[in-house]
Amino acid sequence: MNHISYHLKETGGATQGDKSCLGLLLKAEESGERVGLTPQEVIDEARVLLLAGFETTAVSMTWALVELARNLDMQTKLCDKCLEFGPTPSYDDLANKLPYLDAVVNEVLRLHTPIKQIQRSAMQEDIIPLSEPLRTASGNFTESVCIPKGTVIVVPFAALNCSVSMWGPDAKVFKPSWWYEWDEGTHGAREALHGYRHLMTFGDGAQICLGRLFALTEFKAVLFALMRNFMFEMADGPGMQIVESLGNLPRPEVVGSAEAGSVPLQVCRYEV
Repeated sequence: MNHISYHLKETGGATQGDKSCLGLLLKAEESGERVGLTPQEVIDEARVLLLAGFETTAVSMTWALVELARNLDMQTKLCDKCLEFGPTPSYDDLANKLPYLDAVVNEVLRLHTPIKQIQRSAMQEDIIPLSEPLRTASGNFTESVCIPKGTVIVVPFAALNCSVSMWGPDAKVFKPSWWYEWDEGTHGAREALHGYRHLMTFGDGAQICLGRLFALTEFKAVLFALMRNFMFEMADGPGMQIVESLGNLPRPEVVGSAEAGSVPLQVCRYEV
C-alpha cells in the first residue's frame, strides 16, 4: 500500500483530474484541511476498498461457478434463462427481471458468505432478549442476556445463514428454489433477520454494507455474461471434493491439492 501511494504521487495520480478512488484519497491527504486524512488513514481506506470492494465479490463468483459445475441441471437452466432474456440487461433488469439469476446469486451468498463472522463492541450496556429460554451454567433458565459496555461480540454470519431452525434440514444444501418457492415452515423464523433478503451476508442495522447494491449488480452482470456463453464442469468429474480454505475469505479448494484456494474447471462454449 505504501508503494501504491508513493507511485501515485510520483506519477501525478493525485492531480486535479484524477477521480479514481486512490487518487481522491490522496487528494484528501494533501488538502491541508483539518479534516484531511493522514497517510496511514489513506492506506487503511485503500485496504478496505481492495478487500471489501473486490475480493469478496471475486470469492462469491468462484463459489457460484463451483456450485453450478456441481449442479449441471441448475447451470443449464440458468444458461437458458439468460439466453431467453435477450440483450444486455440494465440495472433494473438485473434487480427485478431475472428471477432465476437472482435466486442463484442469493443462494451463493447464503451458503458461502464471503465474510464468515464479524466483531462488534458494545458502546453501552444493553439487555438482549432471546427467542428461546437459555439454560445458564447454574442450571436456571433465562430469557435475556445482559451485555456490559465494551463487550466484544462475534456475529456469526455463516452460522445464521445456514441455521437449520431458519432454513430447515436442507440448510447446508445449495438450493436456489428457496428463493421462489414459499416455505411456510421456515419463512417465519427467517423474518427475525432484517438484512438483505433475511440474510446476514451484508450485515444488518446501521452497519450494513454500504456497497451491497453495487456488489450484487456486479455479481449478477458478470454471471449473466458467463452463462450466456459458457458451461463450467469439474475438471476431475462431479465427485471432486471441495472444501473451504482457511483465512479471512473462505475460498474453495480441492481436497489434497497443493494449490490452496483454487479449483480446476473445464470451460466450453454453451450450445443451445
